[in-house]
Amino acid sequence: MKSYEPITVWPDIERSSHEAHEDTRKRFKKEIIQPYSVSAQAPSRVSDGASRSSLQVYTDAAIDVRGQKHSYGIVVADDSGFVKAGVAKPCIGGIPAIIAEAKAIYHAIQWVQLLHLPVDVLRTDCKTIVDKLNSCNWNSSPLDDILVDIKNLLSFSPNLKVEHVYRDSNQFAHWIAKLGLGLDDELVWNGSLPFL
Repeated sequence: MKSYEPITVWPDIERSSHEAHEDTRKRFKKEIIQPYSVSAQAPSRVSDGASRSSLQVYTDAAIDVRGQKHSYGIVVADDSGFVKAGVAKPCIGGIPAIIAEAKAIYHAIQWVQLLHLPVDVLRTDCKTIVDKLNSCNWNSSPLDDILVDIKNLLSFSPNLKVEHVYRDSNQFAHWIAKLGLGLDDELVWNGSLPFL
């Protein structure tokens, strides 16, 4: 029988990676896979009616310091706020939270562009990154290198705006990022939430 290394997926819970994955899966099904609408928590947005077929992307990152792992959560929702697709991407290595958030935004934009999704808005709960992207006041740092890459990707999607939302409006992306900490491989779904 294979032995598993202990990791921390949820604060104050230490279990084997298999048990942690099972716990994460059960918690995901209980808390998330219920009929879920992002719009129930998202701020209202004034629309001119021309962009009714557009989508919105929510991103977040989660970090497991003990397990030296981080994860990105990317969720695509329609104008009504109903989830259409998403990604939970686990990564090996411990990085600062701000870098993880910036990489989540980078990967979300890259994924949206590869799929040619009609996205108007990308929302994140990291105000620092949104402010830095809007100010273009950068220096020589690993974070600023990622921000330059984000700006380069945004040049190919001139209508895509990056906006700050409060944590309460970004809970689904946060839960997906937390789910990614318990995964071994990337989880991508389209059309409906995944069956785990």
